[in-house]
This record gives sequence, structure tokens and C-alpha cells, in this order.
Amino acid sequence: MDHSTTFVTLGTAGGPILQPGRSQPAHLLKAGDQAILIDCGEGALGQLTRAEGPFRDIHTVVLSHHHFDHIGSLFALLGLNMMTQRNQPLRIFGPTGTARIVAGLTDACDVPNEIGFGVPGQTLPHARDFVEVREINPGDTVEIGEVTLTCCENTHYRGEADHGSGWYLSLSLRFDTPDRSVVFTGDTGPCKAVEGLAQGVDLLVGELMDVDLTMTRVREANPQMPEARIRMIGAHLADHHLSPEQLGDMARRAGAKELVAVHFSPGMMTPARAPEYLARIEAVFDGPVHLSEDLGRY
Repeated sequence: MDHSTTFVTLGTAGGPILQPGRSQPAHLLKAGDQAILIDCGEGALGQLTRAEGPFRDIHTVVLSHHHFDHIGSLFALLGLNMMTQRNQPLRIFGPTGTARIVAGLTDACDVPNEIGFGVPGQTLPHARDFVEVREINPGDTVEIGEVTLTCCENTHYRGEADHGSGWYLSLSLRFDTPDRSVVFTGDTGPCKAVEGLAQGVDLLVGELMDVDLTMTRVREANPQMPEARIRMIGAHLADHHLSPEQLGDMARRAGAKELVAVHFSPGMMTPARAPEYLARIEAVFDGPVHLSEDLGRY
């Protein structure tokens, strides 16, 4: 069996605004005979095809959290597998709330399932026939073939002082394969728990945010937005995401061997700005750093 592990950045955009040239958050971990889809943002299935990983080859999906930019293609994944007569399990792992979301999407498959292809006597498998859901929590260990999945709560929804106090969780994910370890931060602010999860990791894939640029664009696009809402958005971006320095510091503290940055909001990855972000990360972290494009392979 081929044990070489590859991480493919299917979608490197972040947030609710669609961007030309970048799909919303989704990634592919290929390890031996396992192809694991990590998050499933808008455009994920097309990106899988471009990465030479047809959606029918996906048997496992792992969700970091439930913001819509990270789950927007789940319905397509269920429905297209149904239409192509899937007869193998599709396992979906994610934090509390995953089962509720998947149940709603499988219910929404009722009408296209009943329509089928208009052939008398012809039936389709229903999504609920092949979907298996398991909700995961910090401290859980999940074996996916020869891949071991562990996770921790991060600070995308709440500060570390409040960890364990909320019903819904945002998770950072670690994948240990026979030849490599990979941590995907998901969306998070600075977080000791994530640093602990990522100790000694071979590849750290982390989000990156430019708060000042993003808030300027929010104000320009929403001139009538009340100031209180503007401040709320700004607080979320500042507290629950990572600046270049914070991402570099997380990688340094974790002892990561290599760092890949993803989850870029509109306007960040321009020829003028990208070198600045890279320099700010490299001032803190002395390992290899990549500002990923879609379909990057690491």
C-alpha cells in the first residue's frame, strides 16, 4: 500500500463573499487508500474533480465547524451521490450539530429522490441509506483506516476561558498517518489548545486574516450598516481569527515543521499585499511558509 500522504488545498477563500479564482474552504487529505474531505465549502466538488479526486471516491468527510462557507456543498455531495447510485457508506464527522444539519439535508433529498429519472419502476438509493454521521468532541480519537483523527476546541466561537460552556463547537483537527502528521486549524484565534494539538506536527494548515483590510471592505460594501454591527463584526474578526504574526507564533510554539496559510478574505492575496503577509509570518516562524492557492499540494 502507498503510505505517502498529500494535503490538497481545494478552497483557500474565507468568509461569505465568493471570490473569482478561489473556492470556499475545503481540503483533501490523501493517505494510502483514504481520501478524506475536510470541510465542504461552495465549489468543493468541482475542485475535487480538478484535483483528480472524483467526489464518489470520498468515503469520509470531517467538518471543523458549521459556518456556511465551510459546509455549503454538503447538499450537492449527498444529492449527486444519490443520483449516481452510491451503494457505499459516506461517513460524516463533525462537532455537535452535524447530525441535525445532515438530517435536514437528507430530508431535502426526498423530492429529487421521488422524481428519479422518470423511468417507471426505477428507484434511486436515498441519501439516508448511505450516510453515516458521528459527532465528535475534544478528546475523541477516530480511526479512519490507517489515519488517526484527534481534535480540540478552538477560539472561533468563544475564548479559551469559556471552553466547554457552549453547545456548539468549532474544532481544530489533527490527522496522523503512517508517514506524516497534519493539523488543520479551521477558523480560530490564538489558542493554547490548538498549539498543544499541533505539537511537533509535520504540516500545519492555518487560517490567515487581515482585519483592517476586511473591515475597510465591509464598511465600503455596507454604508448603511449600523455602527454597533460594524463593531461586532470587527470584534469577531480580531478575536476569532489569526493575524500573520499570530499564525506564525502558533506554528513556532507548536514546533511545526512547515506552515500553509489559507482562508483568505477578498483582496488579501494581491501581488502587493501577499509578500507583506509572508514577511510578517517569517519574522516569527523560521520554517517553510506557503500562502496557498487553490489546488496547492503539500
